[in-house]
Amino acid sequence: MSDSSYPNALPILLTPHKQIQFFLVGCGGTGGFLAPMLARLIVALEKGGIAASGTLVDFDVVDHLNVPRQNFCDADIGFNKAEVLATRYSLAYGIKLGAYANSFSVEMVKRQWHKLIILIGCVDNSAARTELGKALDSIDYYHANRELTRVWWMDCGNFGQGVPAGQVLLGSTNDFEPERAFNDLNNPNFCVNLPSPSFQHPDLLVPQPEELSLQQLSCAEIAAMNAQSLFINQRVAAEAIEMLSQLVLTKSLRRFATYFHCGSGSSRSRYTSQETLSSL
Repeated sequence: MSDSSYPNALPILLTPHKQIQFFLVGCGGTGGFLAPMLARLIVALEKGGIAASGTLVDFDVVDHLNVPRQNFCDADIGFNKAEVLATRYSLAYGIKLGAYANSFSVEMVKRQWHKLIILIGCVDNSAARTELGKALDSIDYYHANRELTRVWWMDCGNFGQGVPAGQVLLGSTNDFEPERAFNDLNNPNFCVNLPSPSFQHPDLLVPQPEELSLQQLSCAEIAAMNAQSLFINQRVAAEAIEMLSQLVLTKSLRRFATYFHCGSGSSRSRYTSQETLSSL
């Protein structure tokens, strides 16, 4: 069902911040193509006076099956994905882009005053999404009696199985209540609170049968079995970076979920309007 509430959608208000830290979790299909886009966004933010940095997180190494489906070449085979991409783009753009060659843990998220943290999940399993969602459980800033979180979570995914379809979801709380979505319930100017990706789609945290049966396979082998559309990862990355840019650079983002099907050329979004958020 399409959402026609865009004319009534309000821009998202972020907590006041002087620096932004991005965590790109999962550097394979979507994450690998999102990494250079994120690097360019960091450059733009720093030119605008916001201190920005990124940490790429992935335990996996580049396999020959990852070429050409992911953003790697033969010379990268055998090296950790996060380290390859962090080295490549930190040198190319002269920015702070680190790497963590392990699984993401919520303990990595260190809240600081005037620091905004954005988690970008490009993972394909419920366990990783569960860990990402834990970072939203603590809220520690208030604005006009409305809670503003220091941490946001964006989840990027695609359908797999050769279907050229995907989605990008954005949220800030696991305990969403519509009456807390705006800075003023009766006369709102901004959206200040959004349901987390797992609140929007609880199935993201439910282990799928293929997860349980394929736990012993590498990410490359799983990707090969899923037979993803060759270019779907770039499309997901493009949608994600556009939403991120509108969120932190132009401060104009008025949507929190976008779904698309490249085969039919269709796309639809859910907007930050009272009508839409009150229906959740």
